[in-house]
Amino acid sequence: MSNTPDLAEQIASAGISYGRRHDKASRAGMVLQVLGAGSIAVLYPIGSPFYSAGIMVFELGVLLSGIYLLVWISWIRKLLLGAVLAGIPLQVVGLLYAPPQYAGSVIIAGIGLVCVGAAGMAGKEAYCFAWREGWVLMWSFPAVVIVNLLLKENRIFNSLAFSAIFLLLLSLTGKKLRQPLLTRCGTGACGESEKN
Repeated sequence: MSNTPDLAEQIASAGISYGRRHDKASRAGMVLQVLGAGSIAVLYPIGSPFYSAGIMVFELGVLLSGIYLLVWISWIRKLLLGAVLAGIPLQVVGLLYAPPQYAGSVIIAGIGLVCVGAAGMAGKEAYCFAWREGWVLMWSFPAVVIVNLLLKENRIFNSLAFSAIFLLLLSLTGKKLRQPLLTRCGTGACGESEKN
């Protein structure tokens, strides 16, 4: 029998408060990211204006996953969540207050900050579990944003990129959902009576 502590024991020994509820919320955020990315991948190529709803669902998923992200180094979580929390209001500023000639760039920059958070979370999954999808997503998010900031929007490039991101996210999320959830009392947050 191995003396190596399981994930729940490692979390408890590190003093991190993270349990089954947090794990479920983080995974729900990943599912929202997939649903949003899927909507974008379908609606953007056909020119539907409703693809922006997919962006909002994706960003809500990134925010939810960011809030409940489990990382051992707290500044990484703060950096990723901070990027998301800065990106969402930046998009609102671009939409409502930016001069028309700069509005698109401000909105894309806001989306880019959210994608920094998403890329970091995908990179975390890649680092922890050696999932190739995470490594590819970690570089795909910024690449798509930079291309859209520096060059004129290209519908073919974006359509292919959004479809690839959706498929990678779908695969990554599927792998994450197949992992066992943390045990209910894995972090030592509940009493002995609850464990029985």
